[in-house]
Amino acid sequence: MEWNGSIAFITGASRGIGREVARQAVAKGAQVGLISRSEDELRELLAEVGGRGAVAVADVADRAQTDEAFAKLAGELGPADILVNNAGVGAFGAVADTDVDTFERLMRINYLGTVYATKAVLPGMLERRRGHIVNVASIAGRIGAPLEAAYSATKFAVVGFSEAMMIELAPRGVGVSMVNPGPVETEFFNARGVPYQRKTPKPLSAKRVARDVIDVVERNKLETYLPRWLRQAVVSRVLFPPFFKAGTLRAFKGQLPTE
Repeated sequence: MEWNGSIAFITGASRGIGREVARQAVAKGAQVGLISRSEDELRELLAEVGGRGAVAVADVADRAQTDEAFAKLAGELGPADILVNNAGVGAFGAVADTDVDTFERLMRINYLGTVYATKAVLPGMLERRRGHIVNVASIAGRIGAPLEAAYSATKFAVVGFSEAMMIELAPRGVGVSMVNPGPVETEFFNARGVPYQRKTPKPLSAKRVARDVIDVVERNKLETYLPRWLRQAVVSRVLFPPFFKAGTLRAFKGQLPTE
């Protein structure tokens, strides 16, 4: 799938990774359908990219709002050739200290929001036998992240959803990709209420992650990790579970509750 001449719908487009994907998509020749809860920021971004697209306001956790937003964009731009599921939020805290409402809220936004958006564009893609879906997941969707269980569980769900779709949709002309970054320099950590404090991995720029979103579509690549060495951690977890567990316990020594 080429970005040039395509119509790309992007959730969580007003800030961070989504905003950078929109900029780079337009630079590649795409028109963009921008979706988030902040109309002012969306319109500011649309002006920045030369008006090459349209905006729609929606909370992706709400299925009716999501369906309405996607219908609006399709009416203004045409059906989506590319979907980037980027909207997401985080939460920090031990499972014992995290209320159930937080688990439910994150699942609605991070996972069900991905499902709602995908279901909104998929019928048209299948009818045309053409399209590509990119799900911005996380390394926390491949390795359970201590003190981020609520967030990690949602990204594991996104990974499973993506892998299953990839097999189902490949014979029907629709590609599926995942981008699995580690920490990224966005407002994500401030929004969850706890800043990023670990020394490694160092946070990447949103612009760097967006480049991989662009790349996986053009190469029809299932999955990519940022930084690349995080793939080794996933391999370690699968092949050498006891060593992985011991290493993770050492890495989080002093941060984990003991009482």
